Amino acid sequence: MRQVRASSRSPVLAVGAVAIAVLSVLTSWNVANLIFLQDHPLSLRICWPLVCVLLGSAVLLLIPRGRRKRASVLVTIGTVAVFGAGVVGIPFAFLFFGRGGDLVDRAISDDGRYEVRVLHWSAMLGEDGWDVVVQRRDGLRFVDTFAGCLFSDMASYDEIQSVEAGRARIVTDAGEIEIRFNPDTMRLAERIPADLCAGYG
Repeated sequence: MRQVRASSRSPVLAVGAVAIAVLSVLTSWNVANLIFLQDHPLSLRICWPLVCVLLGSAVLLLIPRGRRKRASVLVTIGTVAVFGAGVVGIPFAFLFFGRGGDLVDRAISDDGRYEVRVLHWSAMLGEDGWDVVVQRRDGLRFVDTFAGCLFSDMASYDEIQSVEAGRARIVTDAGEIEIRFNPDTMRLAERIPADLCAGYG
């Protein structure tokens, strides 16, 4: 009798795990958080591991109890693989594809080697956001660095003021922002403050 009850609870627990995973994703994408969390999105650093663990647990719960011990190894390996793919893939997607935004402004340094690009995107409820990317050109080779983003509730983008080796300046309605980077490695020394993007960057 206990085994029947335990097995009957497994699908319910699995559905609960999936529901929490979906809610976590919605929160991270700025839907539920506007109502419950007062516009403080759940960071992807928390959301992605949580979603992976919950979905892995849901899969394991749906497997018959007698086979779970053997299946747990495969489920664990699969969960770790999906987590690793997300750790690599999510930053890669943001860096090279942004958020599917439109290029609204660009400026090139006097020597033609460095460029700042600004891409506009919209949040789930229509708020404006801007991704800022710094690029170095070496002939046919390009190196992109994501310098941060702006969210309209914190600061709205105005214009690119200047671009030069190791430094770029952009202007917002909240003031001027300086971006510093290593001209050779393109590593950021000073990026757009994270609080100006309300957790999206």
